[in-house]
Amino acid sequence: MESKENPIAVPPEEELDSLTEVRKPTSLLVAQFFLFPLIIIAFGVGIFVLFGYMAYDEPPPEEYLAVIRSSGGYFDRQRWQAAAQMTNVIATRTEELQGSAFADEVLTAYVDAQATTETGREAAASDPLMGLLSLDPDESQLRRFLAMSLGYLEHAPAVPALTRGLGDANAETQIWTLWALGMVGEPSAAPAVAGMLGSGDAGVRQMSAYVLGVLANPAAKEDLRDALGDPAADVRWTAAMSLAQMGDDSGADLLIAVTDRSFFDGFAEMSDGDKETVITNAVHCLGLLKLDRARGLLAELRENDPSLKVRAAAIAALEAY
Repeated sequence: MESKENPIAVPPEEELDSLTEVRKPTSLLVAQFFLFPLIIIAFGVGIFVLFGYMAYDEPPPEEYLAVIRSSGGYFDRQRWQAAAQMTNVIATRTEELQGSAFADEVLTAYVDAQATTETGREAAASDPLMGLLSLDPDESQLRRFLAMSLGYLEHAPAVPALTRGLGDANAETQIWTLWALGMVGEPSAAPAVAGMLGSGDAGVRQMSAYVLGVLANPAAKEDLRDALGDPAADVRWTAAMSLAQMGDDSGADLLIAVTDRSFFDGFAEMSDGDKETVITNAVHCLGLLKLDRARGLLAELRENDPSLKVRAAAIAALEAY
């Protein structure tokens, strides 16, 4: 999703650094510091470790797209496996492939995959048994990787199809579809993205809050303010950070609170590194807001925080005043 940066990783092990970079505008100064559910990282690592051996003599992405179009059938995994590797290739050749006819072909494949899924849902509605037989369990993974490919391609014509894809029944596919919309960066997608703040899945809500900050559509501010009351703490602080990126200090109190390590006393599942990342991000956001009441706090962090990263962030934040 400055160049565009986004912290969501789709990491083949040997290309982790390049695939974790997602370009976004300068307003996303702090985007690289966001945390997201570990399932995303685990999923990405697992898939690309599986296909890592294919990194040598990599076929062009058009060959993988041909497999996606030609294969099929219940439990035929060739399609989603080809889509996974195509995503890997696209991620390393984005500038070459963006705006190309190939991007339009990927969009067509994504729309076709959506249509196949919709046909299965209709069959399930009329005949549950036949519906179960017609719903391919691998289709969700296919749609997920095609959405990711469209994200890397930053293909603006894909926005209508991607917003439809937010209705996917699979939460992980919803998360990656939101990510793709953030990569494309079309502000008009904000209403559909904001609608996902009502999801029952906290990971979906957090990604939605993050992407609204990426899209920077002022119309989404009220939705993000509502998200400050979300039951999940990571959704709340992501909403506060997204608001800060849009110059809104509604979540400033929360940003100040998370700079105190005692805030995380009840978060036993978080590593010290994760806590440091959230604190660093909050410091960057306070620098964007330039609040007088935060100046003393930032000075204290600059001088005394045990983390060099946090201290460096505080120095940069104070220089912005």
